[in-house]
Amino acid sequence: MKNNILFISLFSVLLLSSSCKKFLETTPKDFLSPENYFRNEAEVKSALAGIYVTLGSHFTYGRYMVIDGAMDDLGYWNQAEVNLIDRLSGWNYTAAQPQIMMMWQRLYEGIERANVLLENIDKAEMDNAVRVKYIGETRFLRAYYHYLLTDLWGDIPVRLKSNASVTHVNIPQTASSEVLQMVVAEMEDVINANTLEPATAYSHTSRVSITVAQAILARIYLKMAGEPLKMAGMYEKALFWATKVKESGLHKLNPNYDEIFTNHSKNIYETQYRESMWEADFTGNPTTDPGKDDKYSWVGVTNGIICYDESDALGYSYGYIRVRLKLWDLFEDTDKRKYRSIAPHRYNVTSPGPYNQKLTTFTAIADRCSAKWRREEETLKPKVKNNNETNFPIIRYSDVLLMIAEAENELHGITNVALEAINEVRARAGVKPYATSTGSTVITITNTDDLRQVIRDERARELCFEGIRKHDLIRWGIFEQAMQQAAAEPFLSANNGNGRTANASQRTIMAAIASKMTEKYRLFPIPQKELNLNNQMKQNRFW
Repeated sequence: MKNNILFISLFSVLLLSSSCKKFLETTPKDFLSPENYFRNEAEVKSALAGIYVTLGSHFTYGRYMVIDGAMDDLGYWNQAEVNLIDRLSGWNYTAAQPQIMMMWQRLYEGIERANVLLENIDKAEMDNAVRVKYIGETRFLRAYYHYLLTDLWGDIPVRLKSNASVTHVNIPQTASSEVLQMVVAEMEDVINANTLEPATAYSHTSRVSITVAQAILARIYLKMAGEPLKMAGMYEKALFWATKVKESGLHKLNPNYDEIFTNHSKNIYETQYRESMWEADFTGNPTTDPGKDDKYSWVGVTNGIICYDESDALGYSYGYIRVRLKLWDLFEDTDKRKYRSIAPHRYNVTSPGPYNQKLTTFTAIADRCSAKWRREEETLKPKVKNNNETNFPIIRYSDVLLMIAEAENELHGITNVALEAINEVRARAGVKPYATSTGSTVITITNTDDLRQVIRDERARELCFEGIRKHDLIRWGIFEQAMQQAAAEPFLSANNGNGRTANASQRTIMAAIASKMTEKYRLFPIPQKELNLNNQMKQNRFW
């Protein structure tokens, strides 16, 4: 990657006011070189905020990495394939796809910014104890961006030093297993050095805390335990770090499931429960906060309840993501998560309107939009058509509990530890717990295989549309199978009519993208632009 691209953006970073509620409220700066920067804590803090900016791009958590590029067996993109040519959501992309290149570039920009800060932080006049904490946070973020890159692309170049010149680009790929081992070693070192703050130190969820680092470690270790790596001892480590989060007592489930997502839309930082442990932070829209390039959110715009009303009362949403029948069938009617995840209503989209007409009738189940984030719940005004400031959850405490259940079951089978973890999530949802006993108040589980499946189903119910289902399917070794089943699902006789799918056209749309899903699509292709720059790299298999 060209060094000049990275340095041009490096110091167009975030200047913070100490009175700001949000860490990432920013003012763009002109270019400043490392030689005349990093003079004090304020400039170090500004540079650290610039590293976090990677998370707040619509090429990462604002849209493409977690919506368009993460489609799975629970939802589908409701457009005919012919309309998806040259779009990431059409899964007909090549190595030249611009969104794939920009994801890659943004993540390496974050790494470059981290390297520059680490190499220059000793210049700053500041308290050394504070300096050490900034170093730990920066090291964690650098490791996390390497994790995202290897999760999405496999073997990647590891960059632990800033680019010395614009020609310093020919770096060979490191095997994904080695990248992950470097990542977890770095993260554990940061945690063990006690260089991160507890979650209670912040009035927001945009920065990495000790428990965030522990939760992310658990997630990475589960990946390492699964396909295709299947590394020994990883379930033990996943369980260890997830349990550390639970034992901290700093995070609880919000008893109101809806409120998790309304808080994202309203820009409310909930500190009573801290269930939403770490969020990609967004501020403003092109009208209220212009000139921020790709640093706006599309959450609820692309994947909200379809609405063509652009007024401040509602807000425009394309409503592209619709639910598959599998997801609908996974929910009991009494599950409190059902109609938060699946739209309970829609808006009239028949020209010439009225577009603000709220409707509760649907032609078919498969017409219903994903609905965790809803533009009518946003408080930032004026609302604009294509962007908002809705945050995206990187990891939630309910995910930690389900990781405990999964790792415990893989290691020890059905135990009280596993059942208590999954049942805590189910209790909030208002549905029956799982148990080894029988009776009308429980759902009986008799063996490890059964519990494995119900944990997977619970992750679908709890975490659908949060950008991690595809990665779960891959590590479970069932990605291709699940997607082919999703392609076949709308054509099963039981799903033709009866209010499940509308017509042959809808069934074709539901099947088209899913039917393409082969081993090829476990990873993105290495961007062609990167291959042209770096002669030490080779393209991923099948591409």
